[in-house]
Amino acid sequence: MAKIGKRTINRIVKRIKEVIDVHTYLRTDDNGNYYGEIYADYRDEFDESTIVDIFNSDNPRDSFYEKLDFFDCECDYKDDVVNEIEEHFNDDDKAPDFKKYEDFIRDWVYENVYFNYPYDHYLGQDVYIDVIVDTGDGNYDYTKNELFGCIYSEKGLDDREESALVWLMKQQGYEPDAITDFVLNENTQESKLLKSIYQECINTTTCMNALAFFVKMSLGDALDLYEIVNNTGSNESEDNESTEPKPIEILLDKAIPCGLYDAWNGAGSVLDIELEKDVVLPIKYIDSALPDGCRGYSVTSIYGMCGSFWSNGGLKINQPQGMAA
Repeated sequence: MAKIGKRTINRIVKRIKEVIDVHTYLRTDDNGNYYGEIYADYRDEFDESTIVDIFNSDNPRDSFYEKLDFFDCECDYKDDVVNEIEEHFNDDDKAPDFKKYEDFIRDWVYENVYFNYPYDHYLGQDVYIDVIVDTGDGNYDYTKNELFGCIYSEKGLDDREESALVWLMKQQGYEPDAITDFVLNENTQESKLLKSIYQECINTTTCMNALAFFVKMSLGDALDLYEIVNNTGSNESEDNESTEPKPIEILLDKAIPCGLYDAWNGAGSVLDIELEKDVVLPIKYIDSALPDGCRGYSVTSIYGMCGSFWSNGGLKINQPQGMAA
């Protein structure tokens, strides 16, 4: 293409903008570039296998963006803009000839027009998260939660200090003596929590059962939670021993379903522990917080659960002031 003079370029660009302003839906951003939107069908969402692929990748957020390739769509939209310009460019008989400068016009559109991708549509999709708790019992393949014994162990609290169920009872306000009486004498003390834990323990079919919470959240929130769980280190100050650590915590509403879940053998219990108050779960005690099916056998495949089982909301992230989300 022959070199175009500055005055001619200004005339071409002026005419391009006139056509875009009148004949397209494009808007201008703060930098003077034109932009539009690519919309997703309201029914379009990731299927379960794609969600699993995203969270089982090395970097789930990058994988999310890689799954959504709108480049060809954007090129088609830009070509539509060029076609609209071609149709109306020479409506003004003083405008330069479109055909003569078509390459320049097309390049200008590709450099100065862009389209926002519908990422928010997919980030708003509901996903079903299994929050698996590890208070130290993960080192023992979660066998420490068999408080009333199994084929490999006897009933009792000996060597079960790391049990997530013992931690949960303490977190719910039960003193060590009450927990001992409950486990050794099966004294549920008219407590709905202890009664449900007893039923949870005696209805397991394997011995590798982790305490888990089940919550529904948006895909965007699930990615945020994943990054916090997997990227958060100690928050204690090494330079000032008097500084109290401020751990990140997950706040779980007492209505969230929870119970013993064995993702490794495809088993579990009745998943019906009745909490008496909200749970404050330190990040350090979360083994994983992943969509159902990302880890071993899914709850859906084991129990045939529908999505309504997972609690809608009820999980909040409590971060110390000044820390980035």
